[in-house]
Amino acid sequence: MAERVTTKEALKKLDAQLECSLCLDTFKQPKLLPCFHVFCKSPCLEKLVTKDGRSLTCPTCRHIVPLSERGVAGLQSDFHIDHLFEIQDAFNKAEDDNDTNCGNCENGKATGYCNDCGDFLCDECQAAHKKMKYLQSHKLVSLDELRAQVTSLVPLKKAVPHCPKHSENALKIYCDTCSTLICTDCTIRLHKDHNYDLVADVLTKHKEELVSSLKPVKEKLDIVQQGLKDFDTRAKAIHNQKATIEANIHKEIDEQHRLLDQRRAELVGELEMLTQQKLKDLAAQRDQVEITQVKLASCLEYAEGGLKTGTDGEVLEMKSSVLKRVQQISTEFDRNTIKPETKADMELITKGKEPLQHTCQDFLEVDHSGSFSLENSHTTGDGLKGATNGETKSVSFQAVTKKNKKFNVKLDLKAELVRLESKDRLKCEVIKQQHGQHKINYQPMKRGKHELHITVNGDAVRASPFPIAVAPSPQSFVKPSRVVRGVNSPRGTVFNSKGQLVVVEGATVSVLTPEGEKIRTFGKLNNAYGVTVDKDDNIYVMECSSNHRVNKFSSDGEFVAAVGSKGSSNLQFNSPFGICYNRKDNNLYVPDQGNHRIQVLSTELKFVRCFGTIGNGNGQLQNPFDVTFDSANNLYVTDHGNHRVQVFTAEGQFLRTFSQKANGQKLSSPYAIAIDSSDTVYVNENGLDHVSVFTSQGAYITTFDGSGTKEGQFNSIYGLSIDRNDSIAVSDLNNGRLQIF
Repeated sequence: MAERVTTKEALKKLDAQLECSLCLDTFKQPKLLPCFHVFCKSPCLEKLVTKDGRSLTCPTCRHIVPLSERGVAGLQSDFHIDHLFEIQDAFNKAEDDNDTNCGNCENGKATGYCNDCGDFLCDECQAAHKKMKYLQSHKLVSLDELRAQVTSLVPLKKAVPHCPKHSENALKIYCDTCSTLICTDCTIRLHKDHNYDLVADVLTKHKEELVSSLKPVKEKLDIVQQGLKDFDTRAKAIHNQKATIEANIHKEIDEQHRLLDQRRAELVGELEMLTQQKLKDLAAQRDQVEITQVKLASCLEYAEGGLKTGTDGEVLEMKSSVLKRVQQISTEFDRNTIKPETKADMELITKGKEPLQHTCQDFLEVDHSGSFSLENSHTTGDGLKGATNGETKSVSFQAVTKKNKKFNVKLDLKAELVRLESKDRLKCEVIKQQHGQHKINYQPMKRGKHELHITVNGDAVRASPFPIAVAPSPQSFVKPSRVVRGVNSPRGTVFNSKGQLVVVEGATVSVLTPEGEKIRTFGKLNNAYGVTVDKDDNIYVMECSSNHRVNKFSSDGEFVAAVGSKGSSNLQFNSPFGICYNRKDNNLYVPDQGNHRIQVLSTELKFVRCFGTIGNGNGQLQNPFDVTFDSANNLYVTDHGNHRVQVFTAEGQFLRTFSQKANGQKLSSPYAIAIDSSDTVYVNENGLDHVSVFTSQGAYITTFDGSGTKEGQFNSIYGLSIDRNDSIAVSDLNNGRLQIF
């Protein structure tokens, strides 16, 4: 029999979790904020509502919470807290053996509990329970065992809730499209074309997704906690420096005469003020880091608590809000703000020992080499905006003292440029100038994402490392690094995880080695164009006309499935050309050009969502041909009929558009599109034998072109793709070759 646990011991574990941090009393009508902090509805949260009644600010993390017309009452309840109250109530009943009535007959005194029914039972009802055939699988426990169970904060089983629209039906189905629980009747009309499945069948998958989504939160929380330790260490170092410098001040002044006594007190006072200012600045920075810690910890605690104590349906219902909160705090998270910016850099400067009557005020001065602190240093220059490979760029670093005096302290400034893909490190030229100013020159030799690291006396300057996107120079495309010949009218191309090139050859698909040798050819397709691969190297090919569908093949070329026909309904297409796989959400994005929209499919070829309508306004489309994603998970679409590129979020929210090239020229019928690791955008234009290059914000960089048959010239470009080394493959259709730059 389980060891008896006293009420006092059990309730002690619950009290801390059931106490409102505002009123320091047990929760009364607890309400859950979007930042996952919980407070009493009244009076705690109601006191925080703004005068206009539209919002309130979370007192823990300062998150602004918009309110509906119902005000605080419209906020959701926290099922985790509700379960803890249920556990507490069940424990109290289990502890008070003589006063708990049987929940079945209501006459006898309870001696046990049914975990499956959720009822307290007397001896007679327990015996009857065991005799009933359909109840024999239920688990009966003694009150002592129940005490041990609820002391471990294991929630008592609750009945499956019923549908608010169809009260006779239980909510046993989860709609993935709407992220909500539904019943069987709901699937017929309200959720007819949605993705749904039984709760029991999808629970494990969604739990795993929730657990996986919390990994970055845990990692960031570890970083924040280490950052807070750094703040404490830095504060201790400042205190220690204060003690050392104060001792030196006393030693220097004690060596002088009575005339220095007054100066001694002034210096100590200046040091104290400087110390307090530093500690104040440090405390202000630490406060912001603590807020970040609270945000991360609350998200983690809420989600893990829900996963531990929530019912199946509650876990599924909380998933979307948790993922939304994880995305929000991940977007807000900035690793650079975790490091203390206020330095322990005070020192005692001796200016000379001229006659005391002339030097009493200037003999000693409390100063610090904090010229590169957050509030004083300046890192500027065109070199922070990016570069092209082979181009020399400059950055200026200006250091000044706290009081903007001439900078007299020697600085050891170092800078290096790091290419993220290969981890290649390039030392930068540092030219020291007067009064704390330095000039930093760098010349990248490879395109891609880089970081510029700048340190002073071993500490990173504010905002370092600086992200530097290195775009290709026009000289990069004068001549290809290699040419793959012998391909039949190449159209769409894509590189798989092995660096092999998958190319559509009209009616078939071929897989080539990086050197261009054919490994296999497969498929019997009709007018195929776009191609992409997923994380498992499964291959997806678009048939443009006649069939209007997506074909799925294994990495070995075995046919798996196909979906689509001509039309405008979900999973129907009208002359689709391109297709792109998004690793972030494991979905396929298809520009349905004849329907002027983007359809999103799962890798199982099921409909997920679509967006876009015909038109020339922002977010509207006219014959979209191709799509691709940048490193921020933004979707770039070649809006063929509107002669532009449009940028959306993965969910379809419009962000920006661009089309302007050099000398007033604009894009003309953009077709294929690709993006490299530096978020440099490559676009070819239908009927023109060239590729134009832009930054991710749409600033024009260059164009490489030339009609002809020589290397570096093209005759009808129909596909662009980029490998993990930022090599770009161009489908030179009428020349029957692929050119790699």
